Amino acid sequence: MFVIFPFAAIVSQELLKKALLVNAIDPSIGGLLVRGSKGSGKSTAVRALADLLPKIKVVEHCPFRCHPDNTKLMCNSCQERFESAGSLSYRESKMEIINMPLSVTEDMVVGSLDIKRALKEGIKALEPGILAKVNRNILYIDEVNLLDSHIVNILLDSAAMGVNIVEREGISLYHPSRFILIGTMNPEEGDLRPQLLDRFGLCVDIEALNNKEDRLKIIEYRREFDKDPWTFEERFKDAQEALKRDILHSQSLLKKVFIPPELLEKIVEITISLGIKTHRADIVMEKTSRVLAAIGDRKYVTEDDIKEAALLALAHRMRQQPFEKSPPLSMETLQKLMDKKPEEEIFDFDKTSSMKKEMLRFDLIGSSTGKDFPKTTGERGLYINAKESENPKNIAIDATFRKAVRETGQLEILPEHVMEKIRVTRGEALYVILLDSSSSMRMDRKIRLAKALSWQLLKQSYENRNRVAFLTFKGDDAQVLVSPTQDILNIEEALKELPTGGKTPLTPALYKAFQVAKKETKAMPVIILISDGKGNVFIKNTLEEDLNYLSKLSNGTKLVVVNTENKHKSIGLLEEIAASFKAHHFYLDEVLA
Repeated sequence: MFVIFPFAAIVSQELLKKALLVNAIDPSIGGLLVRGSKGSGKSTAVRALADLLPKIKVVEHCPFRCHPDNTKLMCNSCQERFESAGSLSYRESKMEIINMPLSVTEDMVVGSLDIKRALKEGIKALEPGILAKVNRNILYIDEVNLLDSHIVNILLDSAAMGVNIVEREGISLYHPSRFILIGTMNPEEGDLRPQLLDRFGLCVDIEALNNKEDRLKIIEYRREFDKDPWTFEERFKDAQEALKRDILHSQSLLKKVFIPPELLEKIVEITISLGIKTHRADIVMEKTSRVLAAIGDRKYVTEDDIKEAALLALAHRMRQQPFEKSPPLSMETLQKLMDKKPEEEIFDFDKTSSMKKEMLRFDLIGSSTGKDFPKTTGERGLYINAKESENPKNIAIDATFRKAVRETGQLEILPEHVMEKIRVTRGEALYVILLDSSSSMRMDRKIRLAKALSWQLLKQSYENRNRVAFLTFKGDDAQVLVSPTQDILNIEEALKELPTGGKTPLTPALYKAFQVAKKETKAMPVIILISDGKGNVFIKNTLEEDLNYLSKLSNGTKLVVVNTENKHKSIGLLEEIAASFKAHHFYLDEVLA
């Protein structure tokens, strides 16, 4: 049995290994171009990837290795058989490396047609080419810069569309051709045109290692592998199996990974700042950053993912003209671009909209504020009843007389007959409005509606003579714009001039709001969080850690969550926060008319 050098045994070359794994997890990224001098391990790494990938299901006797369950990944023949039979027989097969010879012709690549049979039998008349054999496999082109440009164009078109179209003598046939395209080249032997470079999703420049320890380890590994490849393979079996599990886990997690709008803006800002004109750069960066998040076992993209994606996706796209030398792209350059202060915008809002009062009917949801608060007892307010008291502060004369007559039969008042008045007053409240003003709130002009809701809350608080604090959050932290007050003019001005832009520090903002609520000694504080829930800055490391931390600080403070997304677009984070704090969760269209 033929043994491949294990992927887990490749020494260093971390960026190359990461780029290969990214394409394995999401082949739609568009392949990988590996540039480096001879003997730097390019071919070894590519072949090791194929052996690492898990087996896939393929339809029996189909020349295109169609997927047996997904009709979108089937040829016409398999689709027809699937629709009539309801299922297709299949077998499990390892992904293979299909090598592209430099002397290849167009017919060898796309396939050829038997015209007579094509008129009668359709796709059965197709003589499959390399693009048929490579479907759901890896297409490897060594020295891709020496391949005919016309052939390269055909391959890149097919890789981008996932389909190979064969047109001869007015007859057009097609079949699926989805593959991981990997090309290697030695820049000393000439470069590809910028237009062709752009068609590769990712690019990595590698060199032979200069570290003495690494080079000694390569010698050691190669000697062991040549001596007994089966024993060497067994040595790295556990590491290989772990990598296979990681690939499968990342593929399943990928569809759940979210990238915040402000980081999407950063992607565009980076490509524009670097003078990259092609839109493919933005698309590939977005896809790659999401895969990197999945590799990191995260459901959200971070700035580090964006920077690493830029290193993989942009270096080969910075040369815009033939013979133009590409400027170097470093992590330091990318960090400066990431640190560039985002543009801020100020949005006006509609003061004439009305609020559905159910949101602040706290008697319906277990707590109360303002006119809807349960009455509180004290020394002031309406006298409604009387109670016995050893040290009465406010004597209820009528109740005292009644008790004396009832117990003695005459108007003789003894100390034990004295009753104290029970007075009730309307409960006092403090509303802490916590408004998200990050970049993501610009989308669909959510910030306009959020400001309108905040304004309606201010008006209602003023009418009920409650106090309001106004906090906003964007960038890395939350800011107290207006401390607890009954003067809504100050908050109105802050609301008008509130800019948007930057990241979404959702849990740090909740921490700040709980701190404001904790200082309140007289009124019952209620935090009203208004956000789209696309938090990407945390106090600890994850949302779960932050919620555990915040639950210890909340001290029973009431929380109301208003989600500016609708039910179908919400990513679920705000619903999770509401459940964690037993808070009521509303979508914006439920509370703002």
